[in-house]
Amino acid sequence: MVNVLVFGATGHIGEALCHSLIQSGSHRVFGLARNPAKANQLARGEIIPILGSLSDVAGLVNAVYKVHINVIVDVSSAKDDIPVFLQALVASERKRLAAASAAQLKTPKLGFIYTSGTWVHGSSHVPKNDLYPVGLPEAPHQAPQLLSWRPVLEREVLAASEVLDTMVIRPALVYGRSCEIWTSYFDTISKAASSGASSVSVSLNPNSRPALVHVDDVGSGLHAAVNKLPLISGTGVYPVFDLLASKEGMHDIMVAAAREIGFKGEVVLSGTGGDLFSEAMTVSGNLSSGRAKELLGWQPKRPGLVECMDQVAGAWLAHMNDPNAAGRYIKA
Repeated sequence: MVNVLVFGATGHIGEALCHSLIQSGSHRVFGLARNPAKANQLARGEIIPILGSLSDVAGLVNAVYKVHINVIVDVSSAKDDIPVFLQALVASERKRLAAASAAQLKTPKLGFIYTSGTWVHGSSHVPKNDLYPVGLPEAPHQAPQLLSWRPVLEREVLAASEVLDTMVIRPALVYGRSCEIWTSYFDTISKAASSGASSVSVSLNPNSRPALVHVDDVGSGLHAAVNKLPLISGTGVYPVFDLLASKEGMHDIMVAAAREIGFKGEVVLSGTGGDLFSEAMTVSGNLSSGRAKELLGWQPKRPGLVECMDQVAGAWLAHMNDPNAAGRYIKA
């Protein structure tokens, strides 16, 4: 079995990835836990906890070698800690590979998969693919301010390919399960429903058409990346892949959410008002996952957010213990 260590294993995407890997029966999954409660949460899901922190670089690098990790997958969004950890990991791997070479031993590289996001492409209705430059002067559009650091970290990961098998996976705007990234907008609608308001204003761009992907499909995409990493690394294939399954209008999404949450009034998308998070949420993306499907063998299963909004909104209401959830239950 391949030993996989996941940073961010208790998070939204991390849980989906870990469960996908475990269910395959081909991986032993380790998860970084910053406290005993998180470690217990991981253990309940058959994930082997490594108690520690990304900020403890020396301890974490030591743990990687102690339990013979083969692939590390970062879904943590720890923008300050990951570059420092990566630098230390590269230094350790360089020494290990040099020692193996001196002893005339062939040894596999350690794998490192970084989870970025399609927002690095910036907002545009112009068709793009994952071979386009991002975060550079020649890029057609720039990432929103909130995520302007991601292209830099992507390049640092790819630059480590001399001593690591590296890959960058970019999920589109994620939905499903807790729908945590959507909470502020769904909650606004839910409160309007509870108050009986005739209209609700949501701070999003009405003309936005984001690229979307269900969290389970992100999990399967990262799973495919783990499996294909040693086959792709070093071949000349550009190891960066966008993951998306649909492109839908933000206004259509919010209207569908309002319907399923129980709001019967008018839904108005009033613009972002300069809010950095809302500006990121309303990034339009006319993107493609063709390379991920062809080279990784990834096949998303979920049809789209609007189409399955009844399930998605129901899950969100249940996660939030929202009083509007009870009205959706089917009575026998």
